[in-house]
Amino acid sequence: MRSESRFPARVVARPKHWVKRLLAGLAFAILLVLLIGFTYEQVGRSRDRRMLPPRIGRAVDIGGRSINLYCSGSGIPSVILETGAGSAGYAWVLVQPKIAAFTQACWYDRAGVGWSDPPPTPRTSATITNDLHETLHRGRITPPYVLVGWSIGGEHVRIFTAKFPGEVAGLVLVDSGHPDQNEPRSMKSPYNLMSPAKREFLCATWPAMDRFGFLRLVGFFKPQSAPPQLSSEQRRVYSLLRSQRMAFETGATEGCAATNGGAVVPAGGTGNPEVDNAARAAGNLGVRPLIVLTAGKYFTPRDPVSAQEVSAFHEVWVHQLQAGLARLSTRGKQVIVENSDHGIGFQAPDAVVNAVQEVVTQLRSASGRDPGIR
Repeated sequence: MRSESRFPARVVARPKHWVKRLLAGLAFAILLVLLIGFTYEQVGRSRDRRMLPPRIGRAVDIGGRSINLYCSGSGIPSVILETGAGSAGYAWVLVQPKIAAFTQACWYDRAGVGWSDPPPTPRTSATITNDLHETLHRGRITPPYVLVGWSIGGEHVRIFTAKFPGEVAGLVLVDSGHPDQNEPRSMKSPYNLMSPAKREFLCATWPAMDRFGFLRLVGFFKPQSAPPQLSSEQRRVYSLLRSQRMAFETGATEGCAATNGGAVVPAGGTGNPEVDNAARAAGNLGVRPLIVLTAGKYFTPRDPVSAQEVSAFHEVWVHQLQAGLARLSTRGKQVIVENSDHGIGFQAPDAVVNAVQEVVTQLRSASGRDPGIR
């Protein structure tokens, strides 16, 4: 009887022993994969730092961290160039030198992009405008300013104007984002087409995927394509700046914070409801000279139904939304740039330069100065 009682006990104990060994092996494998992934990511980040092009501009200390600012030219008013989402200020490389021929012209890198330090907390419209204001003042760029905003940067310059109205003399909006835009599905990014649950999951998990090398492994930080209008060296610099891991991290944390952890899918707007709401609340621009540059071209999908939707949206974009931006000022006007799509700064840089020069000329004439005096 005793031998019979011991036999089943050994049979039961054996699978428990193997289960423990299997779980221990699985845990070791997971730890090993995480260690390899972490090491792979650290090596990649070190390589990224070595590949970052030499700084263009200067580091302006705004209180324990720096913002990169690049200015050239002389004269007043100073022109401040604000770029689109995810782009460094270098995106104005074809525009800024031409503006600098008749007045001081500056671009800068928002926190976490280009050569600027990362932000201490997720960026918001308020922190972005405060950073720019602090950078200009500590960088000794004297107001008044003419603000130029491309894409979502158009919303940021409107918000800046509302917050610091005494420092902004005029504006140029370059195919600016609009808080009420409602693009068809074929124009939306994959992120904005995700369900709330998927967006929330992505926002919760991407920091770990980033830390342990998964995002790098699947090619998130490979060099991005650059506009063909740039020279080979300009394309190299632009591509390296666009593919920065820091820029992705900054944009992802900003987007997740702006959409309640990713749970909200905006029905309209730019995809960042926090910025859209701030731009909507910014109000009008008074009597400031304002030129709204609007892209005349757009990408046509092959699918006929999508193509029809995009065409209909473009009509609304040009004749309602962008035209409405021009009415924000009593001295506003809209200019349709027929030979360019959204990338006006690359495809039609002279359109931006001419608009800025027109605003600068108006301001100098109103002050009793010769437009040719710098």
